[in-house]
Amino acid sequence: METVSYKCLNCEAPLEYSAKKLKFYCEYCRSEYTEEELKKHFGNLDQALDNEQPVSEENKADDVPEGFEDFASGTVMYTCQSCGAEVITDKTTAATFCIYCHNPVVISNRLTGAFKPDKVIPFKFTEEDAENKFFEFCKKKHFLPKTFISRAELNKIRGVYYPYWMVDSKKDGCLYATAKKVRTWTSGDTEYTETKIFRCKRAGMIDFKDFPHPALKGEHSKALKYVNPYHSEDFRGFTMAYLSGFLAEKRDTERSDVQESVDQELKEYSKKIYLDTITGYDSVIVDSVDVKTLDEHWQYAMMPVWMMNFNYEGKDYLYAMNGQTGKNYGELPLDKKKLALFGIILFVALLLLSILGGYFLL
Repeated sequence: METVSYKCLNCEAPLEYSAKKLKFYCEYCRSEYTEEELKKHFGNLDQALDNEQPVSEENKADDVPEGFEDFASGTVMYTCQSCGAEVITDKTTAATFCIYCHNPVVISNRLTGAFKPDKVIPFKFTEEDAENKFFEFCKKKHFLPKTFISRAELNKIRGVYYPYWMVDSKKDGCLYATAKKVRTWTSGDTEYTETKIFRCKRAGMIDFKDFPHPALKGEHSKALKYVNPYHSEDFRGFTMAYLSGFLAEKRDTERSDVQESVDQELKEYSKKIYLDTITGYDSVIVDSVDVKTLDEHWQYAMMPVWMMNFNYEGKDYLYAMNGQTGKNYGELPLDKKKLALFGIILFVALLLLSILGGYFLL
């Protein structure tokens, strides 16, 4: 079994998960199904993921035309279950659409064995909602080019399930810091300053739950980091049906690849937690912080992200939005003329204030 298409139990049309209805929906006969109903009918598909081993995806040299070796090394071909057409995907793609019949396709052998996710958060709002949030985001950016919204070559916004490592980690740590209190007063013509220096220590255990870290390398990993956090109350046991109608990527990292990065991030969070308890001082400087791991548990999860790629004046931009919370990340173009005009107006205003201030002081 390589590809899976979830079909309507009533009319055999493709099913997709509807973030608006929070159910699996058929656009043809308008039938709706809950997760429990689909599990009852398609449950064996998910169960098979535990037993199957990932299939080798290396292209044989004899099958690759001369001159296409680089292309073949990064792609794999599958057969659409609906129309029989060949589907070409990247090696990390776990769900996509057939370019011929547009039916959703889940590439099941990329989700088997150790690559089967433990849990998933379904999309909480629709594509239309995501687009509206994007344009609201743009309206708040005062230095966007006036023609950006109308001229930006927007590709269709894509709902993508991205792979994350979810880490439960119990830490035991200790922080030492130097804090100061400064008091100043005047007696007669003399000003006095008193500085008191304190040695502070904070120690204790911190329990991190469902700390997310992208399990995908490449250009999108930064965006995945900055659309965090996700709320754990929406986690559900993984079923491939949630991927139907969306794109999905499988992880391409192991725990050992990101362990050091996770340790460093959790150390920084621990440092902040300890520092937040040191209050009532004028300044606090951290001298040292030591954090040890007492216990740790890792899970593999699929998280929803709305992605938008657009081109403006020859430059590509990426915009990402958390598909659960709406938190966004992205780079937008600047209108250099508008920015320069603002700088000139600000300079003139400050110059006039300076002149007027000098005039009244005379």
